[in-house]
Amino acid sequence: MDLVADLPDARARTNPSAVQAILDAVRDAVLLVDGAGRVVIANRAAETLFMPGASRLIGGDCFELMADRRSRGLIDYLRHRLLPADPERPDGVPIELVGRQSQGLMVPIEVVSGRVEEPGPPVFVLTIRDISAAKARERELREGATRDRLTMVATRAHVEFMAGGELFRVSRYQRPLSVLIFDVDYFKRVNDGYGHAAGDGVLREVARRCRELVRVSDLVGRWGGEEFVVMTPETPIEGAKVLAERLREAIAETPVALESGEIIPVTISIGVAGYRPGDTELEAIVRRADEALYRAKAKGRNRVEIESALALPLTPAA
Repeated sequence: MDLVADLPDARARTNPSAVQAILDAVRDAVLLVDGAGRVVIANRAAETLFMPGASRLIGGDCFELMADRRSRGLIDYLRHRLLPADPERPDGVPIELVGRQSQGLMVPIEVVSGRVEEPGPPVFVLTIRDISAAKARERELREGATRDRLTMVATRAHVEFMAGGELFRVSRYQRPLSVLIFDVDYFKRVNDGYGHAAGDGVLREVARRCRELVRVSDLVGRWGGEEFVVMTPETPIEGAKVLAERLREAIAETPVALESGEIIPVTISIGVAGYRPGDTELEAIVRRADEALYRAKAKGRNRVEIESALALPLTPAA
């Protein structure tokens, strides 16, 4: 197949086999396109990335590999960025996009455009790199900063960060917000009697049951050690107490079965507090929930206590 047949005459005189061999040696996907975005040459890496085969790439619209053809705004933007009409306009700036493969799969890509500096109609070289692995590493790093590795709930730092925006919202619109603080009763006995691996298993199971009970809009986090926090927006304190009782029962009713075969009865104690006007930091609500948690401990554990003075009874959104 003559892959350079559609190039201007000056380029067509180039040995097409040599051009193809050079491009096929490049690890990144490379497309040579005309000023309209029509693919003239595609290397082997481009065939592997987009998976339609060279015969289907050649002559096709390069933008259909990067955007839905119905997204005219995005296509116009890409045309302006990747195929600038002004030859003096600097290029070589990477753009992160999503590549569209023939099976309908999406893959994150990085595209760099360069104009071929020769007389005649404009021709551009698009170098396209699959950045799936880099995005996966980035996601792992991000999750490592926001998700506790043992229990797979949010870290304390992430809960505090999310609370900043949530407190701004509830204070501005006078919406309810409640916080649950709970920990595993006699957790030191679990570690001492069964070992730290068993203790880790208990924490994982407690966190799992908690995640299953809360809403998508609620945020569960590990506050430290065996202590957890639940931030539940649009929930008055009485509603949060109902949630806390459900959570307490879900832990107490079924002992934790470890992979080793050991069965460990587990209970939790929970303190509940609600937003009050003037609460600008999550720590203020957590402090009141902590005081309620200590009362639950003092009254025998495996129970729920709410803050001594009820928070403002705001009404949740319909």
